[in-house]
Amino acid sequence: MKLLKIRAFAWLVAILIMILSVALGAYTSYAGMQSSAAAAFEREMMPIINNAMISAYEMQSAAQNYLSAAELATIGISRIVADIQATDDTAQIYRLFVQLNQAVWTIYDMVPTLEISDINRGFIINSHGDFMQFDLILSQAGYNNIAADFNARLQSGLGFIVRPIINELPRFD
Repeated sequence: MKLLKIRAFAWLVAILIMILSVALGAYTSYAGMQSSAAAAFEREMMPIINNAMISAYEMQSAAQNYLSAAELATIGISRIVADIQATDDTAQIYRLFVQLNQAVWTIYDMVPTLEISDINRGFIINSHGDFMQFDLILSQAGYNNIAADFNARLQSGLGFIVRPIINELPRFD
């Protein structure tokens, strides 16, 4: 009888070790893929995002003499740029970039209603064009393929094991 109890316990321990090994292996694999994607994001996307932030800030600079401090604060380009610079969380950067895009469009849409010099009007329009070009480059960047592949793998195979711990990667397309 004692041997049966020891054998049952040994099987239970062996099964638990196998389950733990599979879970740890899955986590290690997905964490490695996520780390590679994060490196690609930093290398490929952040320089473009930084250039887009410069264009957005230039738009704000050209419009600031024609808008109140309250309007500038509501649009929030300075705050959004500072928040992007303060984080390395890819998902947060994506959310903030969406807000930055909206803020850029807000200023651009205000141009016809502002009593603004032709120089500043042209500067805002050109900076907006630059921002939109950077937005297009982001949407076509190779990182988006890496993120799509990672997200697809996370939704299949052993991804269900690590989904509570590892999040999908944002795509800029």
